[in-house]
Order: sequence, then structure tokens, then C-alpha cells
Amino acid sequence: MISFFRKIRQKLLTQNRVTRYIAYALGEIFLVTIGILIALQVNTWNEQRKDSNREKLIMQSLHSEFLGISDKLQSTIQHHEAILGTTKGLMKLFNEPESVLKNHNLDSLIEKMIDFRVYNPSQFVIDDLTSSGNLNLISSDTLRKLIFEWGTESQQKVETYNTLDDTSQLLLVPYIIENTSLKNIDRYGFLNWEEKSKFNSETHKLFLDLEFENHLDNYAWGIVNYLQSLNTLKNLTNKIISETSPNQLPEQ
Repeated sequence: MISFFRKIRQKLLTQNRVTRYIAYALGEIFLVTIGILIALQVNTWNEQRKDSNREKLIMQSLHSEFLGISDKLQSTIQHHEAILGTTKGLMKLFNEPESVLKNHNLDSLIEKMIDFRVYNPSQFVIDDLTSSGNLNLISSDTLRKLIFEWGTESQQKVETYNTLDDTSQLLLVPYIIENTSLKNIDRYGFLNWEEKSKFNSETHKLFLDLEFENHLDNYAWGIVNYLQSLNTLKNLTNKIISETSPNQLPEQ
């Protein structure tokens, strides 16, 4: 093709047809330019198609990951709602007569109350998106905003858990250790001791002490605060699942 154009140029020049040569040269430049533009457009279409395919895979991965997050998160919320319910039940027993207190298995209830758990969701897809910079491949502004909010609220969840853990480990549990038998309480937990403590321990007397009531009140506040963070994450999870559902996938 190049040889063909060269021969035409030479023929026009030898025939001293300068005007025709210039017109031909301009036409040749025009054709080359059009060819380059078409090639660039084709390349752009190919890149857009690749980005669209990558976005589709990202959306599918996010959808699958957040379905798993949703199940575990719901289980964690239910567990801590039960803990809050137990704590509120114990709060009603303060300063009740000894006969009333001894009708309850207080050791078992206390063990259930302090069985809070950390929630650390598996978020490999989100971590990979943020570290690789592929978050920009997501065309939905709404979804990108939700992912940013998820990161912020995840950090907030860590802080509320740490507050709860500090309240338990630095205030509530030390008080329990000093005033009753932890072994008797642990009989209903992971340790599952077969025998009670051989030391004289009267757990019901805790509920005649204002200090213990204050510790439980403080602990209940920590549980509520933690639940608020978990429920915020749950709402964000539901929105992300909706935004990444199959009918939201980008068209090819």
C-alpha cells in the first residue's frame, strides 16, 4: 500500500502537476488521520469493554461478600440484643429481698450477660478495591459512597467495641472477681466447671450494692452503643447488597 502511494506521488511530480499533488497529499493525510482516529476509537471501545467486564466481576464479588457479612452481622446483633435483655433483667433485681434473689440462677445470668463478642467481618473484596485503586472502576456514585461509609462505620464499630471491652475488663469483671466466685459463673461458660467453688460465695449480695448497679448500668450503655454501630453496619450492608444485585450490573 505504501509503495502504491509512493508511485502515485512520483508520477504526479514527474508530470509537474503540483496542484494535484498537493490535493492528493492532503487527501492522504486525511485518510491517515481518519485511520488513526478509528484505531483510537476502537482501542477506547475495547478498554471500556474491559473496564465494564471488570466492574461486573467487582459487583458480583461485592454482592457475594456482603451476603456473607449480612448473615454473620445479623447473628452478632441478635446475640448482643439477648445480652442487653439479660442485663436489663438483672437491673430489675437490685435491692430485692434475698428470697427473691435466690430464686434466680444469678451466676448463669451474669455469665450470659458478659458473653459479648467482637465482630470482625471478612472484607477481602473491599480491602482489595481500596488498596488497588480499582474502586474507580465502579460507575455508581451511590455505591462508591456506600463503600466509603462502610469503611468509616467499620472503624466506629471498632471504637465502640473497645469502649465496651474496657468497661468490662477494667470495671465490671474486676468488681465481680473481688466480690464473688468467678468459677461459679464460669461453670455456665466455656470452662463448664463440674463443681462449684469451695469458697463461700453469695452472688445475690452483689444486688444489694449500689456500686454493682452502677457497673451494670455503665455496661448496659456500652452494649447499646455497640449495637447502634452494628445496626448502622447492617443498614449499610443491606444497601450495598441492593446496589450490587444482578439487575444493577452494568450492560455490556
